[in-house]
Amino acid sequence: MTRQVKRQGRPRTRRAERAEETRRRIVQAAADLFLERGYASTTIDSIAAAADVAVETVYSRFGNKARLVEAILEPAIVGSDDGRDLFDQPEIGEIRDCPDQRVQVRLLAHFSSGILERTHTAHRILQTAAASDPNAADLQRRDTRRRTEGQRVYIDMLVQNGPLRDGLTFEQAADTYSALSNPATHGFLIRNRGWTPDQFERWLGDCLERLLLP
Repeated sequence: MTRQVKRQGRPRTRRAERAEETRRRIVQAAADLFLERGYASTTIDSIAAAADVAVETVYSRFGNKARLVEAILEPAIVGSDDGRDLFDQPEIGEIRDCPDQRVQVRLLAHFSSGILERTHTAHRILQTAAASDPNAADLQRRDTRRRTEGQRVYIDMLVQNGPLRDGLTFEQAADTYSALSNPATHGFLIRNRGWTPDQFERWLGDCLERLLLP
């Protein structure tokens, strides 16, 4: 799993705070316009206008629209924009230390559901962006690869406490997790079928327990 570089804990200057506020304004403007107009129809000029900054500012900060999508997605995965790594979250420590596999899968279902819920909007944008922009398509591939690698870590935490279901290999278990817990499955059940986040979490936990454990 690709790790984010942690930011140093030095106090911010007023200039740095203004720069961060500008960055957030640009990212929010991009997210709003991507959803309202569509990725392909949204220009850097329109994002700059909505954020009330110069076009050059957007280009200097992000370079292209795909980097803006990445800036929307990354904080949503972790749940913050302070540079923390996903695997530094307290929930991961709780899951890793839990001695009961069945409790672990419920904790994992809660953790994964939370990520999918937070990234719901970003993944909608990314899906449409990847269809028309090679840079966004590359971001989508990297996002999928990172999620898959992380889910292999989840399976590894499970097998530390006991065996998988009889006949199930580690690779099959990881593929099963990936098939159940991904933006497409989450989006279909939440958006198309009207499930609530709690329903999705319970379903994911039930499936993981039945398909992965003895």
